[in-house]
Parts: sequence; structure tokens; C-alpha cells
Amino acid sequence: MSKWFKIVAAGVAIVALALLAFALLTPDVTTTDSDHGMMTHTYTTYDMSLIVASTIILVAALMVIFLWNEYEPLPPAMAQVPAPPPAAAPEKRPEKPQAVVAGGAPAAAPAAPEPEEVAAREYLILRLLTGDERIMFKAIMDGGGEALQKDLILRTKMSNAKVSRLLDKLEQKGVITKERYGATNKVRIKPE
Repeated sequence: MSKWFKIVAAGVAIVALALLAFALLTPDVTTTDSDHGMMTHTYTTYDMSLIVASTIILVAALMVIFLWNEYEPLPPAMAQVPAPPPAAAPEKRPEKPQAVVAGGAPAAAPAAPEPEEVAAREYLILRLLTGDERIMFKAIMDGGGEALQKDLILRTKMSNAKVSRLLDKLEQKGVITKERYGATNKVRIKPE
């Protein structure tokens, strides 16, 4: 579909260019001095309106030709979840009381989300974010789902203030969590 838009825009640009050339090259000619043969070129209101209109149409058509892009999905590499870092010794946690369902059997614990589900969720979040927010979320994804704010500044080459502002927006949208980590913040993608 984008191809046809560009072809039509090229045709419109050619017509607008022809109108612009016609308006510029055919001014009203009046002779003021018959002895010296001086002629003055003046543009009428009609000529000026034709020049302005054709210039606007030409610029719009060129913008469609050069700037119009159809949506392209993210490459598969951006949607893949990086492998989790190897875990050290597992921590011993105190056991929580299990819920009991009818019949006295313990209820099954909620299963951890599958990597495909996590990848699909993060891909969806990336599609819903715009511009710099998308770049910031992608940088956090590339860090395995968590990153230090100072590292995000280096990765994205954005200013400290801009990174802070973007992280605040992402936190308000509920896709990340921030917590103090020394002199910086540790940023994590919010599970579920």
C-alpha cells in the first residue's frame, strides 16, 4: 500500500512542480519606459496564490515520498528474551501456608510464566510505547530485564535528566519498577 501512496505522491509532486514553474515563469509584463525599453515583471494575486498553493502541495508530496513508512514489526531478535543469568545457590525461604481446595488437597502454586509468554508481553509493551520510551525499555530488556540507571545513561547516550524522566514515565505506566541502589537506581521490568 505504501508503494501506491508514493507513486501517487510522485505524480502530485510533478503536477505541483509544473504549476509552480508556470506561475514563476509567466508573470505579467508591463512596459514603463518606451524609450529605454524597460519592462517590469509583476505577479498578480492569482500568480501568488498559485505559487503558494503549488509549493505547499509540492512539499507535502515530497514528505509523503521520502518520509512515509509503513509499520514494520520488530525483528525477532528484539522480541527474544535473553537467557537468565546463572543463579548461585538457591535461597531457603520459609514455607508459606498453602491454600486448600475442596477435598483437603493443597492448591497448586501458580506456575512461573513461560519465556515465550514473557517475550510476548515485552514485545507487546514495546509496540505500545513510543519513541524514547521504546528505546529505554529495549535497553532494559537487553540488560536481562534489569539495569542500573547509570548504565542506561551510557547505553542510550541520553542525558541523566532525560533518562530519569523516561524511567518515571515507564514507572507510571506500570511496566518497570525502580529502587534505590547506592547512588543510582536499579530498574527492573515489572513481572506480569
